[in-house]
Amino acid sequence: MPKEMLQELIGKDCIITIFNDFGSIQGKLITVEENWIKVEEKKKVRIINGDMIKDISVLK
Repeated sequence: MPKEMLQELIGKDCIITIFNDFGSIQGKLITVEENWIKVEEKKKVRIINGDMIKDISVLK
């Protein structure tokens, strides 16, 4: 996933779909550093490998 495109989504609520996973992650994209993405969910913060992202939907 291109870092430049991810930078535009910082601070926005998103749904992130991961390869080889049966679910998705919903939360606010906080930080993008190199190939890692930090997402704040309701009760936890996740750090996701950018290579594992299949799709990102931005919530309005």
